[in-house]
Amino acid sequence: MPEGSAKIESWSPTIAAVGDDLPEPAAHRGQYVIPLGVDDRDWLRFPGISYHVAPNIGIPVSTTSFGLRVVDEELELTCQVFNSTGEHVQDLVVENPKRPWGGDAHGVPLTLDRFPGTSLTFRFNYRNSVNVRDLILTLDFGDALVVALQRRSINFTLAQRPVADTTLNRRERDLPATDADTPLYLHGYEDPDSGYETPITRVPPVALTPERIGAAWRTAKSTGWFDPAVFPNIGGAQDAAGLAGVMAALAPLDETTVVKQLLSGARLAVQRGVSGEYDYRFLDVPAHCHPGLVLVENYRLTAYPARYGAGRVIKTFSLLPGERTNIRLNTYKRSSSALQQASSILDSTNSETEQEFTNSVNREQSTQENASKNFEYRASAEAEGQATWGWGSAKAKVSGGVSGGNNSAREEFAKNLTNAVSQNAARATSRRDIQVDTSLDTKLEEGEEQAVERTLENINVSRTLNFVFRQMNQEYVSLLHLVDVRVAFFNGHAESRDEVPLGELRRLLEECVLPERVDAVYENLLGQLRGITDHRGQTRADFVEVVRDGDDPATAYARVNPEATSSYPSPDGRTLTVPGVIVGAEQHVLRTDGVVVEAFLGEGNGLDTYSTGLQEQEVRAKEAANQLRELEAERLRLALKIVSDNDEQRMRLYQQMFVRPQIINQIDHAAVTGVPGAGVVGAADGDGAPSGTDGIRVP
Repeated sequence: MPEGSAKIESWSPTIAAVGDDLPEPAAHRGQYVIPLGVDDRDWLRFPGISYHVAPNIGIPVSTTSFGLRVVDEELELTCQVFNSTGEHVQDLVVENPKRPWGGDAHGVPLTLDRFPGTSLTFRFNYRNSVNVRDLILTLDFGDALVVALQRRSINFTLAQRPVADTTLNRRERDLPATDADTPLYLHGYEDPDSGYETPITRVPPVALTPERIGAAWRTAKSTGWFDPAVFPNIGGAQDAAGLAGVMAALAPLDETTVVKQLLSGARLAVQRGVSGEYDYRFLDVPAHCHPGLVLVENYRLTAYPARYGAGRVIKTFSLLPGERTNIRLNTYKRSSSALQQASSILDSTNSETEQEFTNSVNREQSTQENASKNFEYRASAEAEGQATWGWGSAKAKVSGGVSGGNNSAREEFAKNLTNAVSQNAARATSRRDIQVDTSLDTKLEEGEEQAVERTLENINVSRTLNFVFRQMNQEYVSLLHLVDVRVAFFNGHAESRDEVPLGELRRLLEECVLPERVDAVYENLLGQLRGITDHRGQTRADFVEVVRDGDDPATAYARVNPEATSSYPSPDGRTLTVPGVIVGAEQHVLRTDGVVVEAFLGEGNGLDTYSTGLQEQEVRAKEAANQLRELEAERLRLALKIVSDNDEQRMRLYQQMFVRPQIINQIDHAAVTGVPGAGVVGAADGDGAPSGTDGIRVP
């Protein structure tokens, strides 16, 4: 439990009963990616062409040269070179030691005056090909070729390479049956020094000049269109709101920063966060375009409120006999800034809390490389905002047949995330301070921040009245449970991502794995998913199932079992049931803005014997007065009963017992006025009543 939370104390049956009517649990979604170890021999391979630009000191300053090399293949290729005006300027000489017609690697140097403009176009094909379209590659260096190519050679290499894109096999299947040769594809730029590879859809480092970056950035800022060759990790927003979000995220950047970062090898990426807002980051360059499969696991973090009870003492004070005071209760919810700092992932769903928690989870990841891969995989202005909870490491080969081979990666992820939850809860609860201030004068606090103010008085005359204020604590049970799994092809660059549900897993494998290895990889991968273990170490083979239409095996497909659930016993006696597999469970206690107050009298008596006797006599007098009032009330009830029963005999007895006293107005003497004509006070009027008595007869 976090510091300052202590334990939940059942303060009273009333407070304990609050748990029967608790609010709905808070739930948060996030993804975790686990790379799968696929054997290199299982990948489909295609004849792919890569290229690089290298210095060539052995040629004149104003010339350049080209070369085409075939590795480990007995293929005869042709390549024609065209300048930016469409003029055919060169045929490449092929170097292939396995073919007797192979020639020099670079051919004859060419003078640069034959290359106007900034681009060159290369057309590759097999020698004497049948129904195979030319592979066309246009290289735009963003600078005049007379500057970019002097004393440089452009070297092409054809080799059987692992699939870099799942669409390659699909395109090959769609070709006419008359095609005799496997189509060529462009693998991309391969730096001979660093070994870094750049997909063909991106501008290679050799052509990424400051002028080109600056022009692309100015165009993006003015129109909202980001050149995918220069900014491949931004893409295009599909609506006005998305475009506005991207532009707002990039507003702090200036052209100088962008140019320097891209020239250093970084890439600008934009990602949509959990709150729908966009954020940017400069990513490191992937070292290669090696193919890979990854598990994209979708998790939920569900926080259930459990027991509720009194926690730490936040204030105590005493009132002397007869003393009165005012109290003011100030909570952390009085201002928006304090409330934001005190928000927790366990009982809050605001965007600031979720983003802060996601950052905490990512900080738990081990390496910056994994963080860069995570951002690269999800970087897209069109992606749905969802929390990203890390990038794991391959723990087992899918071709090795190890059931649940990636459970160690899940355990590491569960540990990292629960650590982040603990830190988040500790940070939030430490800021949930409540203050109880006492004062002798009543004050009203106006404005946006208002406190609760009350008046307390000790009506006792001999003993002090003590108050204890305790802050209420809420216990939460946080469950991390796996609810869905998807599989994706990913080679380190965002353009290659092909993510599918388990129902389309076989189709994905058919487009990137050798045909004879598809079934084995498919079964081994499902075996790993069936071997997923929960937080207790028990295998949950029911999480992934294979369904089919009747007995037809051709209709079989894998899916996440929608009926799979997991249960966890809550400390308050309930059983919490969630969908999927629970991989982590913890209990946390958070302070709340509730306050419970207990009052008790002091033990000492502040009166001497005489004063105590006076108090006792006063009590006796009040008791006698109360008894008299009770007897009078009883007499009135008896009178009403006699009247309602119309009992004359009882009425006469009542009158004899309770004689009504007569009211007599008596005048001791008569007053004689000195006013002429005035009568004597009390003299009889004409009606026989004494004068000046308002008709009251005096006996």
